[in-house]
Amino acid sequence: MKLKSKHLIFISLALILITGACQKSPVFESYIDIPNHEWNKEHIARFEVEITDSIQLHNMHLNIRNTGKYPYSNLWLFVKQINPDGIQSEDKFECHLASDTGEWYGSGFGNIFDLQVLYKPAIQFTKPGLYTFEMVQGMRDDNLPGIVNIGLKIDKANK
Repeated sequence: MKLKSKHLIFISLALILITGACQKSPVFESYIDIPNHEWNKEHIARFEVEITDSIQLHNMHLNIRNTGKYPYSNLWLFVKQINPDGIQSEDKFECHLASDTGEWYGSGFGNIFDLQVLYKPAIQFTKPGLYTFEMVQGMRDDNLPGIVNIGLKIDKANK
């Protein structure tokens, strides 16, 4: 019986390791801390991403960590992209953080909620090189309380 138990444990651990190894890792993922959990309109969250694959399609996600003190159910962001050749584009994007009943989306630990929002699905970067992404909050408040971190994740899209 002990031998069977050891084999089952070994097989279980091997399956866990294989499953974890098969999951795709992001091309890029990083977070910027928001000082004092209060995002000032002038504070730019800047991400520099080295893109090496200009053939594969990618998904871009915005990651938001907020506390229960965040006063709204949504967050407007201005997102600027600067390509390796200096060409800039800017989007205004709305992230829904809570339901109409006030329940926070995303996973929560204590009073911090972590949400990943699909920003741009299946995009192709035009050329390899250094891309810069800048985000500023686009809400009416000059100082936006309750935002802990803002992040960017880029991964390869499934075909």
